[in-house]
Amino acid sequence: MKILFTKLQTKYFIIFPALILFFGGCSRIDHKQSALDPKGLVSQNQYDIFMLSVWITIFLFCAVGGCLLYVLWKYRAKTPEEAMEVPPQSHGNSKVEVSLIIASTVILVILAIPTLQGVVLMNRVPDPNDASTLEKLDLNRSAIDNAITVNVTGKRFFWVFEYPQYGIVTANELVFPTSRAVRINLRTEDVIHSFWLPKLAGKMDLMPGQENFLWFIADQDKIITRTDDNGNKIKTSIDEAMPSVFNGQMRERIFAKQKFTDEFEAVGGLFYGQCAEYCGNSHAYMSFRALAQTDEDFDSWVKKFQNAQNPNLQPSSYNPENEYNKGSLVSFPDKSLGDSDVREFRAVKTISKGQAPNLAKKEWVKANSDDYEKGKKLFSSLQCVQCHAINRTGLGSKGPNLTLFGIRTSLAAGWMRNDEENLVKWLKNSNDVKFGNLMWNGEGVDDTHPLRNLENEDEKVNQLVTYLLGLK
Repeated sequence: MKILFTKLQTKYFIIFPALILFFGGCSRIDHKQSALDPKGLVSQNQYDIFMLSVWITIFLFCAVGGCLLYVLWKYRAKTPEEAMEVPPQSHGNSKVEVSLIIASTVILVILAIPTLQGVVLMNRVPDPNDASTLEKLDLNRSAIDNAITVNVTGKRFFWVFEYPQYGIVTANELVFPTSRAVRINLRTEDVIHSFWLPKLAGKMDLMPGQENFLWFIADQDKIITRTDDNGNKIKTSIDEAMPSVFNGQMRERIFAKQKFTDEFEAVGGLFYGQCAEYCGNSHAYMSFRALAQTDEDFDSWVKKFQNAQNPNLQPSSYNPENEYNKGSLVSFPDKSLGDSDVREFRAVKTISKGQAPNLAKKEWVKANSDDYEKGKKLFSSLQCVQCHAINRTGLGSKGPNLTLFGIRTSLAAGWMRNDEENLVKWLKNSNDVKFGNLMWNGEGVDDTHPLRNLENEDEKVNQLVTYLLGLK
């Protein structure tokens, strides 16, 4: 009895963990980074090829396995005497072998043709003058003619997104319109990276010394369609699926609807990307986001970035010889911040010559809070400006571009929700959050560096947070 109980224990000890592992691997196909839930033309093509190969594999498994079972059953030894007999020996059958070669060739051709077509599709944007191809792909010519280009640069351990048509640069969040094709030029400044955006574009490596390419175009109907808790497909409004980025609605909607670690997308227009090639300690934390927008919202986002990164539109020092319109921004000394410090003032009405910022006269107001201005000063004094660009393109910067950082949904290259709590953790000890990141471990950063001594500086950290999240 004891032996039987021990055998049962051993049996269940093996079966239960196996079942847990099996069911743990089961998941809805529409989770954050699923290639089985395509939302664009290129990713749909890749999904179709994958499913074709799956069905071919299932067919081969059933055919070969069925033949094996048939042979095992038909030619089994039925008596002890039959088991002792030596069956007739043969060395192949020409008809069977030729048939198998022909069948294998047919199967390879069936799989190779769409695969090669998919490779061509992924590596080349369709010709806008090729009406037959556009019709076959169900594309409007305007989607190709008005395509946007994004130069993606992989760095350890973040992504640079440059929009050369618009003269703007951002980091870690790829904003794009759903009505137009997006050309992605891929390059790296250090080691091999891999750009993987499974629901839209597939995967492509970034190789030192060369430029690779991929493209995608989103399917808006699929973006506004989501799966409810019962597994039913329902359509949402465009505003709900693709809230605008430029005014922070995308950020607010994502934060309000789900936890950052939830498995499924909060909104249809939010896509998750990842570096898919080991590139160092923080490789697993080198993520990014792609945010789908309507044409109007995308244009508003571009305009806001262009204004923010235009040096001619930055607040200039107050000049008593100038008149200022309502809403104008100027920088002017403010002794409440420090003897030599300046701050930004905003005109609340038309200002005549010689009317310097004076809060008592109620003609000017502080453009930002005291903590914002102090955080801005700290950003320079703590040497953050040596690696990060704000309100300029800064393509050669060592760290991510932080222009309009306050409207982003994530920080640490997509690893954390971009809110006050997480930003405090990041600034106090980024190595605890993202081990090996170069902000903590980069060249010239040691224990004497100001950034490594913020852990107990709550006031300074809060001022930096106020400044960074105020960049809107």
